[in-house]
Amino acid sequence: MRWLYLESIRKRWNDAEFMIKVIIILGMTGIMLFCFSDGINGNDFWWHVKVGEFICKNGYVPKEDVFSWLRWEREIPWTAHEWLSEVILYGGYHFFGEAGIFLFSLGAAFGMCALLWKQVRTTWRNNVMISGLYFCLFAILTNAFFYGRPHVFSFFLLYFELKILYDYYERGEGKGVYFIPVIAMLWSNLHGGSANLAYLLCILFLAAGAFEMRWERLENKKLNKKAWVRLAAVTIGSMLAIFVNPIGIRVFLYPYVNLSDQVSMAVISEWQAPDAKNVGQLVLFFLPIAVTAIGLIFGEKKLRLMDCVIGIFFVFLYMRSARFIALWYIAAPFYAFRYVPVSKIKALKSRLDFAAVMVVGVMLVCFVGYGFGRTATLLGSGKIIAKAAEAEAIEFIRKDAPKRLFNDYNIGETLIFHDVPVFFDARADLYSESGILADGVGLMGLRQVAPSEENTEFDAQAVMTKYGFDAFAIMKFRPLYVYLLSHSEKYVLAYEDDVLGYFKVRK
Repeated sequence: MRWLYLESIRKRWNDAEFMIKVIIILGMTGIMLFCFSDGINGNDFWWHVKVGEFICKNGYVPKEDVFSWLRWEREIPWTAHEWLSEVILYGGYHFFGEAGIFLFSLGAAFGMCALLWKQVRTTWRNNVMISGLYFCLFAILTNAFFYGRPHVFSFFLLYFELKILYDYYERGEGKGVYFIPVIAMLWSNLHGGSANLAYLLCILFLAAGAFEMRWERLENKKLNKKAWVRLAAVTIGSMLAIFVNPIGIRVFLYPYVNLSDQVSMAVISEWQAPDAKNVGQLVLFFLPIAVTAIGLIFGEKKLRLMDCVIGIFFVFLYMRSARFIALWYIAAPFYAFRYVPVSKIKALKSRLDFAAVMVVGVMLVCFVGYGFGRTATLLGSGKIIAKAAEAEAIEFIRKDAPKRLFNDYNIGETLIFHDVPVFFDARADLYSESGILADGVGLMGLRQVAPSEENTEFDAQAVMTKYGFDAFAIMKFRPLYVYLLSHSEKYVLAYEDDVLGYFKVRK
């Protein structure tokens, strides 16, 4: 029996497919551990956890702003479309601290990789080079998208909905489709900004399933009448399910209002269209999309219309806003891997082949160990989630207690976390309609955010007078910092560090 066991192990290690699978998994694991070992982005996290705290302590979801000092002078409507995620994040932070949020983020990244690997379990071997490239690029991407923000929940909801819809489309039956309205309801409360995907994806499958066609390589399968009617009912149910939230119709409309907000789209980098001149985006974003497109267009297999529709839909979202690239990566295994050019795995015929694979494997094991060690060191350092400003600076501002503070957009969330009333913060949509966002971003850069032909000059003093600021907390790389520093007769520098300066208005 022992001999048979050892023989099975020997065969495994001589199995090229098995060894390549191990190499891809080791590479993906090592990359993720290494990327996460520098800590996770604190962008938005700190105000999200504060919203969760507010909801838990007050017992309701706010419909107006509760963190800006301007709320005492005017009503600022707020669609808190991520309230349930924020409660979860607050609970995680409250009970487990920064380490808990870090492990949640890392676990979510590994969990998504495992689900995507499961999705391609029968197609990854068609071309191991492309499969390895996809998973390694996605592993790099996880650190930029899988951290303490509500959109992490959207990623998993998207995966499960695509899984249900594709299974239903391919088989024409399945009770799992009835779970989609539940997904829509969860989506509207966890991350309402993307909840419209719940029914939009249904509509795409519904449209494609309405007819049958064959033209050259392109073909389309029609759902039978019963299956189509069932999916139509599920689509309507998904639309209605989005209204099951404490805010109501505003969540249903929010995604469309948000994407049509020109000011927010202009000033927030992750909302802007991708830039092919950026090397990182070129490699991580454009390259895999190009490889996928080549596979679809020049492949030999029959091309399903449904796959083309889904591919074009997610590429369109990405071209609209670079932040949607993560959605494209999650959708790609459902339609793209079946069309990659086939390249068979060669057997390990010689000892040299086996030795080369073993060397690569050992190197990757060391890489994983190195990443694990760095991650363990990070967890012991106490500096796990990044903050835009140093604790000493925030404490100085908090103790000084300005009544009408102008704060840098980037530090708004950190101020909120430390109970300092802000002028504006990363909740861009909240401040856009009232003009606060345009005034604030314009003041930071001393320029018009969206200049018109009639008004191209920016009057900084007019904006300051409009809001009556009595203090300024501004990053040192902003033009406003230089402006305040050069007008020492009006503004006194009360505090500075390597990151920001805090000015007070001379009385």
